[in-house]
Amino acid sequence: MSDELERAEAHLHSAEAELHQAEQEEAAAVRKIEAAVEEIKEVEEDHEIHFTVDGEPHKTDRRELTPDEIIRKFGERDPSKNYLVQIVGGQKESYQGKGHIPIKMHDGMRFQILCIGPMTVSDGTC
Repeated sequence: MSDELERAEAHLHSAEAELHQAEQEEAAAVRKIEAAVEEIKEVEEDHEIHFTVDGEPHKTDRRELTPDEIIRKFGERDPSKNYLVQIVGGQKESYQGKGHIPIKMHDGMRFQILCIGPMTVSDGTC
């Protein structure tokens, strides 16, 4: 019986050693993942996003902008008199009434600013 007990104890010690090794490998893998995530964040923070507003090229380093910010900063217009649409293929997605909701920005986005209400012919403003 003592031989069987010794074999069982040896088996237990072997399993414990394997578990300890697996835990160390898991901790190392978690550290690698955390480092990779930080690296991705750094690259994203340094990346400029290029987009157009009314056909004019613009760029930003921000990951999110609201429609009102785009209208004001890049279109130099009043969000209370204008609203933003995003052109995707041949379709237009309206942000009318959603000026405060952030848009996730990415390269190549195309926007158009549209007037709310009548527009004067002479200067093209609302």
